[in-house]
Amino acid sequence: MRTKGYLLRQGLALFAATLVILFLIAVTWEFWLEVPAFKWLGWGKPPDLDTASRWRFILTCTGFAAVAMVVPWILSLRLIWRLRHRYRHLLAARAHGYHLARHDALTDLMNRPHFMTLLHARLSPMLEQTALLVIDLDHFQAINDAHGNTAGDYALRRIAGRLNSVRAVGDPLLGRLGGDEFVVALTGALTRREILDQAQALQGLVRQPLVCGHRREILETTIGIAVAPLNATSADQLLAAAYSAMHKAKCSGERIRLQDTFLPEAKQSDARHAQRLRQALDDGEIVPFYQPVVALESRETVGVEMLARWQHPERGLVPPDEFIPLIERLGLMPEMTRHLLDCAIQDARQWPGHCFLAINITASYLEDETFVPQMASLLERHAFPADRLEVEITENVLIERLDIVQQNLNRLHDMGVHVSLDDFGTGYSGLYHLARLDVDKIKIDRSFFNAEEIRQDNLVRMIIAMGRSLGMAVVAEGIEDERLAERLVRQGCHLGQGYLFGRPMPAQALRQHLLERHPPATDVRGHLCQATDITPQGAHHDCSQP
Repeated sequence: MRTKGYLLRQGLALFAATLVILFLIAVTWEFWLEVPAFKWLGWGKPPDLDTASRWRFILTCTGFAAVAMVVPWILSLRLIWRLRHRYRHLLAARAHGYHLARHDALTDLMNRPHFMTLLHARLSPMLEQTALLVIDLDHFQAINDAHGNTAGDYALRRIAGRLNSVRAVGDPLLGRLGGDEFVVALTGALTRREILDQAQALQGLVRQPLVCGHRREILETTIGIAVAPLNATSADQLLAAAYSAMHKAKCSGERIRLQDTFLPEAKQSDARHAQRLRQALDDGEIVPFYQPVVALESRETVGVEMLARWQHPERGLVPPDEFIPLIERLGLMPEMTRHLLDCAIQDARQWPGHCFLAINITASYLEDETFVPQMASLLERHAFPADRLEVEITENVLIERLDIVQQNLNRLHDMGVHVSLDDFGTGYSGLYHLARLDVDKIKIDRSFFNAEEIRQDNLVRMIIAMGRSLGMAVVAEGIEDERLAERLVRQGCHLGQGYLFGRPMPAQALRQHLLERHPPATDVRGHLCQATDITPQGAHHDCSQP
């Protein structure tokens, strides 16, 4: 906050500046503007004054103005100072109220709700092991009975101060659950021995003598310990497990007890995988791979689909089926999508030509209110044309909250981003979605190519005809042999994707793949129009030209 001296200096500067401006106005009026103004207003000729008289008039006006401003200036300074003083007190009161809402009034440690909120943040997602120690003071009620509640409150404050001063390992959180119970959370790669040593150190601090009334009291403690993810995977479960260990210790006469009831191995494994996956995301191990999309008739690469791959330092490339479902359950899909799209846009800027970049979006992210602004921010930051980005939405994700999805897709279209309906025909209401949503392209799911050939041709021909009638481009996925590709060309399918044209590959390999082809510059939009007699929405320029 500014000091009173600062306000005084600023006030004096403003006062002086005002006087200077008034002085300059008076000089300008007397020597240059008075005669033209009188003529323009029709007042005749102004009084003929000599130069000395004019200067006396100017100084007199300036002096009167200075006298007239002194009192308002002083009152204004006083008012500003009082407002700033009250604002400072308001901020202090607000900060104090914020602190009281999160801390115990007696011991100034974190209260139970705030402690549990921070503990939940540590466990979701679980990056590291967390040990929770519940500390209960044995026979504390005897102090209240013998010396009164005032002495008991004094003892609790002293104990809280001792616990707060401990040099604990594992980034400790310390709180008071209520009554004579305290809690400590330690996060990190701690061994069983290190956790027990920390508990013994806390017991030693509490055991130091206290002077209550005229007597020295020594308090003993019972500590129950639970560890996530061995004993629990959520904050509430972890606290319940630590309480259970503490009560078992009291019943058996122990001072410290580790929870001996473990979660099933499957849950522990999921928690460890979640921890490792979050670390992989933070370390940049999850990277984009790209699979080419070609114009079936010319076999020119017109775009790529971005796919997530986990480059595990020990296992190598981890299949997406092993980590994508867990990413979704952990709520990390938006974060992963933003990271991968950021990398992919940077890669796309290095590709020859102007191929489109397609990215799959999940339901949870598509229904997020921040989805469209985040996409716009990424495009703007990289100066990447919006019409080169294609958002692929799986038909099954559109069953719930269709209105929100529709609103977000319309906003994407307004930006110039294209929309593709992936896995068409495998959901519950594909035609309904096509009627409600502004879709530029449909992708025929690879499962249609596993049926008997006659039925397959009829289904594919029907989907292609429907796409033509709606003015949409059609993409066939999972093309692995030349015979299927040629049959799709005869049926009028626009685009194809599959191992026949290229497997998913990292950015450098894709760039080399594009450079090796050196096809002539071709406008894919024009090419598709000539081949199919339609203008497919969302068509893109060829990306293979060097």
